[in-house]
Amino acid sequence: MFLTKTAHLDHAAQHSAQRLSTLLSFFSLGLSTAAWAPLIPYAQQRLHLNHADFGTLLLCIGAGSMLAMPATGLLIQKAGCRAIISVALLLLLMVLPTFALTSSILIMAIALFLFGTAAGSLGVAINLQAVIVEKNSAKSMMSQFHGMCSLGGLTGVMTVTALLATGVSPLMSALAICLLLVVLSILAVPNSLSVIEKEQKTDTAEAESKTKKLPSPLIILMGLVCFIAFLSEGSAMDWSGIYLINEYGVKPALAGLAYTCFAIAMTSGRFAGQYLIKALGEKNIIIYSAICAALGLFTVVVAPHWIVVLLGYALLGLGCSNIVPVMFSRVGRQNVMSKAAALSCVSTMAYTGSLLGPALVGISSEMMGLSVVFGFIATLLLTIAFLNHFTQVKTA
Repeated sequence: MFLTKTAHLDHAAQHSAQRLSTLLSFFSLGLSTAAWAPLIPYAQQRLHLNHADFGTLLLCIGAGSMLAMPATGLLIQKAGCRAIISVALLLLLMVLPTFALTSSILIMAIALFLFGTAAGSLGVAINLQAVIVEKNSAKSMMSQFHGMCSLGGLTGVMTVTALLATGVSPLMSALAICLLLVVLSILAVPNSLSVIEKEQKTDTAEAESKTKKLPSPLIILMGLVCFIAFLSEGSAMDWSGIYLINEYGVKPALAGLAYTCFAIAMTSGRFAGQYLIKALGEKNIIIYSAICAALGLFTVVVAPHWIVVLLGYALLGLGCSNIVPVMFSRVGRQNVMSKAAALSCVSTMAYTGSLLGPALVGISSEMMGLSVVFGFIATLLLTIAFLNHFTQVKTA
């Protein structure tokens, strides 16, 4: 009896440690990627690049992520989540100061490539770990995990914006984020999953027995929904500050306010996601979220004053908050592919939207303007309500 109780307590403690590690890892991803947003106007001015050239430079982020995410889906089966998370966090620590320091386009391109590689790998690893932890707990946790990512993003953008507004240099602001990232890494990495659990291997064996070499249409549609949502988030992160400066003459030190409003709304929506899903249901929460996000981005396009733009980004953040967590939960419940393979596919499409999409926004905006591009993205957000019907997965 005592041995049973002890084993139960040990398992509970281990699960609690893994849950905390996952929460901190998501926070670290949000912190490190969002800290880049307030530094973007400074980087563009320092490099003397227009929208098209700067957008082309941002393609390096997408290239790094697109190469890293499929590879991570394969490596993680052998190396486990812990090794991937450790290397990714180390890379992020290396490149963040470079964004605030270099005036060389070549060095910036290399740093952005490594940034995309680290963010993509970290995203796949922690989402797979989140699926495993959520499955073992038999509770809905994905909104909470992604909420921590949003909270990390909010912390990153607000910290850097506040430091820049008080006269702190971009380099010192980036180093402050790195110091916080070191502390989080020390707490998160030791309790990350070192190996993929046996349940995941069983899922893989079942999937291989079905001889599915290509992703199923269900997985592709889930990835497409996540791509659109992350494209919206990426455009808010990388272009909201530049949009405020160019369209409304806002000072660079205050340009981070747009993404700050976006991050506040997204964080609030994700932490309330578990209750919203219970009240409205998965199907309805996706529909309402897509409409809210589209309305927010349309508001950004037609806003008569930059204060109204902030309101638009808040609506966009609230709308986007629960789309991706619901889709990742569905990936964890589906049985048409192995969890690792399906998650790698959906993550690749999702983070491609976040990391490659902003580069396409920059290139397109040079020809037709940011307002027109934002309007097109808002239209894409409305299609999520339609695609939602084809991505349904039965709840456990």
